[in-house]
Amino acid sequence: MALKGYFANIPSIEYGTKIARNLNTRPRIKEQILKNPHVIYDYVIQDGERPDLVANGYYGNPNFVWLIFLANNIIDPYYDWPLNTNQMQDFLKDKYGSLAEAQSKIVHYKHKIKSTIISKETKDLNSTFGKINENDYSPVYAYDNEIEINEAKRTIKLIDRRLASTAYEALRDAMIEND
Repeated sequence: MALKGYFANIPSIEYGTKIARNLNTRPRIKEQILKNPHVIYDYVIQDGERPDLVANGYYGNPNFVWLIFLANNIIDPYYDWPLNTNQMQDFLKDKYGSLAEAQSKIVHYKHKIKSTIISKETKDLNSTFGKINENDYSPVYAYDNEIEINEAKRTIKLIDRRLASTAYEALRDAMIEND
């Protein structure tokens, strides 16, 4: 299925004086499929691995990238897909001004045992109220927090390749129904 083919199945809407594809329409993959351990596999994205490479490697077709996006509820392929090392460094510099700033900026505090998170403001207020044992919390720096968020995106779900054609048919039917 070519990317044009995917967009061809998305319903049209009027946008001003033009006809456009309604990208807010997203078919959902049925929960029973996503919860079935016999048809869903965990996959860990390697640093720099693009969605089309995963699709080509697993499904044998880079155009099946849409199936990966749907199975993982990826809406923005740039920010919902893990950034590679260089992209992550650039992102941190853009967001925090420098890597040093990202490494020194505390974004919140995390309980050392319970993994409870409190905001910097809550910890600062604690000096007034004294309800939090400050020794139980460690600072979480922006750099580490952003890296952790990015790394969490590395494990995705792949739908069994034997279901790819069936998923394509279901997608086409669902999108035609919405048109």
